[in-house]
Amino acid sequence: MVLLVGINAKYIHTTLAVRSLQANAGKYRKDVEIAEYTINHRREEIFQDIYRRKPEAVGFSCYLWNIEYVMGLAGDLKKVLPNLFLFFGGPEVSYHPEEVLAKYEYADLVMVGEGERTFQEFMAYFVDGDREISSIDGIVYRGISGLHRTKPRQGLDMDDLVYPYDDMETLKNRIIYYESMRGCPFSCSYCLSSIEKSVRIKSPEKTERELDFFLENKVPQVKFVDRTFNCNHAYAYRIWKYIGEHDNGVTNFHFEIGGDLLHEEDFLLFDTFRPGLVQFEIGVQSTNPDTLKAIRRTADWDLLQKNVARIHARGNIHQHLDLIAGLPYEDFNTFKKSFCDVYAMKPDQFQLGFLKVLDGSFMNEKRNDYEIQASSLPPYEIFSTKWLSYEDVLSLKGVEEMVEVYYNSFQFAASMIYLERLFKDAYCLYEELAKEYEEKHLFERKINRRERYEVLYAFGKKHVPETDAGNWQEIITYDWYRRDFAKEKPTFVKPDSETQKREIRAFFDRECETHGYLPGYEGYVTRQLYHMVYLGEYTVDIQRLLKDGTLQKREPYYILFDYKNRNPLNYAAAERILTMDEFTGTP
Repeated sequence: MVLLVGINAKYIHTTLAVRSLQANAGKYRKDVEIAEYTINHRREEIFQDIYRRKPEAVGFSCYLWNIEYVMGLAGDLKKVLPNLFLFFGGPEVSYHPEEVLAKYEYADLVMVGEGERTFQEFMAYFVDGDREISSIDGIVYRGISGLHRTKPRQGLDMDDLVYPYDDMETLKNRIIYYESMRGCPFSCSYCLSSIEKSVRIKSPEKTERELDFFLENKVPQVKFVDRTFNCNHAYAYRIWKYIGEHDNGVTNFHFEIGGDLLHEEDFLLFDTFRPGLVQFEIGVQSTNPDTLKAIRRTADWDLLQKNVARIHARGNIHQHLDLIAGLPYEDFNTFKKSFCDVYAMKPDQFQLGFLKVLDGSFMNEKRNDYEIQASSLPPYEIFSTKWLSYEDVLSLKGVEEMVEVYYNSFQFAASMIYLERLFKDAYCLYEELAKEYEEKHLFERKINRRERYEVLYAFGKKHVPETDAGNWQEIITYDWYRRDFAKEKPTFVKPDSETQKREIRAFFDRECETHGYLPGYEGYVTRQLYHMVYLGEYTVDIQRLLKDGTLQKREPYYILFDYKNRNPLNYAAAERILTMDEFTGTP
């Protein structure tokens, strides 16, 4: 038996590579088993599980996040199973296979590039002895006389690939990865996808048939691993249209796209999509023209801004925008500008990444020219460049953490919009917040949700004008209840007065009879509603603040937070705005 092992970063992830190798093994599929684990497993548990399976050969899928874990595990396996044949594949070994085999004496073979046909031929060699190992294209192997590299493997026709999924029972509540194309039309210097110059795409008919399986099984999320999915507009439009027409009301599809490559008919189609049906990831990376030129990335920035804004205005598609710190010609100040440019686009998710200098990439060839200092261990992240000091990188790391906590969590939306008005720009806000965490040693320990709010409230009080203190308290209280009705309230939440409590109970009494504001709560009594939904009084126009950043007062009103019905894009409770007359039941 040959065992294919995938070691994921998290349990919710799955390994597409090992499934594709097994599915495409032809008549040898019955001789192949799959085992998936995570890097959070104790290595001893994985070691024992593989040993008990008694495989004759084990193949590992190697990536940045698991390479050290994999190599340590493989070496130990060889000690207790000395006749075990160990082979490796994936981007972390494909670009320097001779070095891998020289460094790890227990490694027998590395598959270079895509592996489906290579693996099938390897199985013919290993199981039946039907061919010589030297006749298998796309490998580097250890022979009696040393290391041997065979000729490169030619890419498969994408329609020849066998669909890798047939049973979803073992994959419930996990992210499913799907591939409909290989290669990338761009040549970004930091990315390994740019090495394959051509783009191979499945026929739309095949893709549609395969997506049907996900739709029928109501898979929660399918992530397309394709680079720039809409590089072929006709193909992308047809698949998006198919997904829209066959929406099952559950499945979410994730695509990495070129935001400036969208067409007018795409937007008309997006208008018809259920909120949460699709989400887009757009790699901006930088807005500095010199940087974009150096990394060989072309994009129409003005059109990208316009298109992102159009999608945002519709409110039904989650957008994830990326920046990379440490790129050539990007210093601290130009990165701050890139940050503010992208932040102003109001992405649903704003990811700050740091340059990883990968073997095989053009960026690695230029590391001396750019004076790049990077870790020698995976993920090979930069320490400094000609333009960015390590001190700068540390500062950016703090900002990255604050963006992750206070922006990407969706839990502080109104608060961050309000606070941004008090600083020179958005970057300065997160920079000062990171300094607050540093001074209080908060980066050094775990902090629960309630404390995150307390820290932000105290931070805000330092910067909010005294005349605005009440507004700040209202705004952050709104954010607290927008996500959850927690029993343990932060100190800034004002307790309801006895009068308010009576009025709220009276409102729920009427609601139990009329069901005018809470659809789906029929059958509940006042006592239950009091602990299931929240009614809060406000004088700040929160909706105006969220819409355009304007702080404006209005006549007192109530917001009814409905936690059974949530926004599928940000998980916020559904809201109903009530005038005082509606709240009190005044005709």
